[in-house]
Amino acid sequence: MIVFSRDRFTFRAVWFVRLAFGLLLLWGSEVLLWTDPPGRPPLEWPLLAAGYGLLAALLLDLAARFRVGDLFSPLLLGGVYSLGASLAVNPASMYSDLPLTLLTRVLGAHALMGVEMFGLLLALAGGGRGGRWLLVGAAIIGVSWGVWVRWFPMLNEPSYGAVELPAALIWAAAGLAAALAALWAAGRRGTALIVDDLRLSRSGWGVVLLGLLGLAAVRALRQELPPAALPIAAPLLALLAVIFWFRGRSAGRALLDERVPPRLPPALTLGAALALFFALAAVGYHLPLLEIGPFNLLTLIGVAFTAYGLTWLPTVSLVLGARAYLRQAQRAREV
Repeated sequence: MIVFSRDRFTFRAVWFVRLAFGLLLLWGSEVLLWTDPPGRPPLEWPLLAAGYGLLAALLLDLAARFRVGDLFSPLLLGGVYSLGASLAVNPASMYSDLPLTLLTRVLGAHALMGVEMFGLLLALAGGGRGGRWLLVGAAIIGVSWGVWVRWFPMLNEPSYGAVELPAALIWAAAGLAAALAALWAAGRRGTALIVDDLRLSRSGWGVVLLGLLGLAAVRALRQELPPAALPIAAPLLALLAVIFWFRGRSAGRALLDERVPPRLPPALTLGAALALFFALAAVGYHLPLLEIGPFNLLTLIGVAFTAYGLTWLPTVSLVLGARAYLRQAQRAREV
């Protein structure tokens, strides 16, 4: 058995939560960052679904096991997600132009997307908690995505071609609808669900890790995984594992505590957030690039991704390292 489930309803609810998070990760990396989902071959989607689902199970285990409850630890989850996805899900895109895309895509855009999708899961599962942040996020991400999906597919190398707004909105709506349906099903079936149910057992860890390694092997056999990918990703994943391990924290408040079992926001809040996202996406799509010196709206988003890729790991290492040092100093004084 893969989870600590007390009954079959809890067991199903756990997998619906994982499914919902996996769909959000897929939605973020495939639709929001637009890796040309309409151009994906049909046989590619089972591999993508497996990859995002396995990564969702892994991240939820880490969030539950290490009681992720502060503002910095989700950045670690985003890093684990992006590095795992860079090996097993989207290596051809994420390593297309090393070393530039290491900062802009692996440590930048996709790592940030992992954090955003974890935040979106928390906002959608809290039964109205964080409704204000849900609306703020819908506005910011909506207009940014509108600009991105209008210009990035054409200006990317290689170009994906122009994306029509109705097609983009349909992809976005379909992905969100699937994730919301899975989260609703989890809430109905898992009224007794607790955070520890999201932890993987040893056999569950084996299934997840072997599954991700198998997907990475498939990517390598298809020559989608460049030789430099593993020497880059493996040490960084090891570093994040060490940070998680020494961070410890098996007690205390966790961000998932008030979101398990999941409860969707009130219909009015959810409807307003969805309307805001799609309306501002349409506004962003129709904005001109607005040249500002050497920058434009699209390059400013790219600069934001790069800045995030440059700063999140040093910042998290410094903050968590300082906290660990202060705890050790306090224990030494108590002795």
